[in-house]
Amino acid sequence: MIKLPKILKIGLPITAFSFVFLVFSLNKVNAQTQRTMTIVPPSVIANLDPGGKTEGKLKVINDSDTPLTFTAIMRDFVVEDSAGTPKILPPDSVADKRFSASKWVAIYPSTFTVNPHERQELSYFLQTPADARPGGHYAAVIYTPAVADGTEGSGASVSTQVGTLFYVAVNGPITEKAEVSKFSANPFQEYGPVRILTQVKNLGDLHIKPNGSVMVSNLFGGKVAELKIEERNIFPGGITRDYENVLNKSFLIGPYTAKFTGTYGKNNNLPLIASVTFWIFPWKITLVIILVIVAIILGRKYMDKNKGKKPEEKKEQDKPLDTPETTTA
Repeated sequence: MIKLPKILKIGLPITAFSFVFLVFSLNKVNAQTQRTMTIVPPSVIANLDPGGKTEGKLKVINDSDTPLTFTAIMRDFVVEDSAGTPKILPPDSVADKRFSASKWVAIYPSTFTVNPHERQELSYFLQTPADARPGGHYAAVIYTPAVADGTEGSGASVSTQVGTLFYVAVNGPITEKAEVSKFSANPFQEYGPVRILTQVKNLGDLHIKPNGSVMVSNLFGGKVAELKIEERNIFPGGITRDYENVLNKSFLIGPYTAKFTGTYGKNNNLPLIASVTFWIFPWKITLVIILVIVAIILGRKYMDKNKGKKPEEKKEQDKPLDTPETTTA
């Protein structure tokens, strides 16, 4: 299976950035050249009724000094890991047809060459079937590299595929359900920082983007820190997503409670709640301090015991016992 670079993870909305740089390698017979291109936008989000349609523009910018030739093809993608990595699927191989959208999108032109430091504008046309299932459907336009112009006989080819992800939400009655499947921290450690893991599972029909924070409080309920989680999409169908926060404080002592409070859903009004308790206690330093205190107490007791005695008594006390003399008959 071909995976898109992590820079194209789902969960990055279009408004989060205006462009993404993607690097791929061009392998030649006698040399290797690194070339870069820019995909605009890296993702497309569409909300449509069954039978609805929309269209828009995509751009591929050649940031290198050599012409690049590509063929645009549509593929379904899924997410199976907790890091949100899109996996591009071969044609007609999607395991769960509920989430397929590759046959709904057309790209023009399908084959193109981008000259150095120029851009190619593409048009996409998206139409959902009249009987489309409400919920999330996902596809990607993949720019498959071909032999570049001006490299006849060189054997040059690009070894990595890049593309734009499509998130299509079909309107209608859907199931919105998610849960905090894991919320944990190291139950006991000597010092900070403390890593707190939040794992959210999407059991619904549409990708979700939870937002929320982890509130850390001490034994008396006092606020120690509030840590925001990153807003990232979670693929539907029972897929989980990991969020990690770090309580970046070194000296802590005692029990602490971390509580996650978040929301999700189309209206961002469905709750997510979890909590965990952990201990921070510098036991090694504490043990050394206790031993030092005990030594000081024992030393003072010894000094107090001998403080009121006369020198003769001390000398007599310290004098070794005489050995009895033996006599012979």
